[in-house]
Amino acid sequence: MRISGRVRADALAGSPRLRQSNKLQTQTSGRVQLDVRKQTEYGPLRAVIRVDGMRH
Repeated sequence: MRISGRVRADALAGSPRLRQSNKLQTQTSGRVQLDVRKQTEYGPLRAVIRVDGMRH
């Protein structure tokens, strides 16, 4: 079994893009993936489960 994933976080503070110099904007996202491989009498069998999440 292989377990993999990633996490990302961004923050933007005091930018002209925000239209207010004292505002803070954050974003987060993440992913988890499970990959299982097994040899069977009929050949290789593979199952993958992937979950993504995002928050603005």
